Amino acid sequence: MAQWIVDYVPTWNIIRISGIAAYLLLFAGVFLGIAQGMPAAKGKPKATMYQWHTRTTWLAFGLGILHALTLYIDHYSPFTWSELLIPFSASVHPVGSGLGTLSFYALLIVLLSSDLRNKLGRKWWFMFHMLSYPAFIGLLVHGMITGSDSGNVLMRLMYVFTGLSILGITVLRGLLRERKGPQITIGPNRSQSQPAMDRNWGEAYGLVGAGRQERLK
Repeated sequence: MAQWIVDYVPTWNIIRISGIAAYLLLFAGVFLGIAQGMPAAKGKPKATMYQWHTRTTWLAFGLGILHALTLYIDHYSPFTWSELLIPFSASVHPVGSGLGTLSFYALLIVLLSSDLRNKLGRKWWFMFHMLSYPAFIGLLVHGMITGSDSGNVLMRLMYVFTGLSILGITVLRGLLRERKGPQITIGPNRSQSQPAMDRNWGEAYGLVGAGRQERLK
């Protein structure tokens, strides 16, 4: 059965398509997560963005698993389990492959910490959640280094557009937050009630893989 898969399934195409799709879905998840934390995002639009940000992030994670498994069974340039699981140990593109592995681990931590959000507490959840940024950046560099299509002009434009989009919306959200009112800091604020502090955290940092959605007004 395994040999049939290797001989007849277009593993190389699956590797390329799953890798690009996973990156684009992660981009969508991060972008929507930041957007739904904007001051203007309220009510139904905020809830819709949250739902799609969660869906696209989990889809990206699933395609990442498919990408890794196909690399293992590929007959053209197969990876061993150790090369897939241990960063920077691959014989082909060790730096790029290592960044892909680290990004996968970072995304896994983000998703798991979101499910354990109530047990971890908001401060620890936020610290783990910030791994969303290096996970995205790592996958961007991973794709540019290891992707067989990375020399294509359209692919380069895609990486530039997605990278600048995340940078731009992050800066914009920070500017809008600063203009709106008091700065939101890490850790408890004794001058705020706990419910108010919880709302500020949730609205300010709606990144990848947030756990259960808080009630929206």
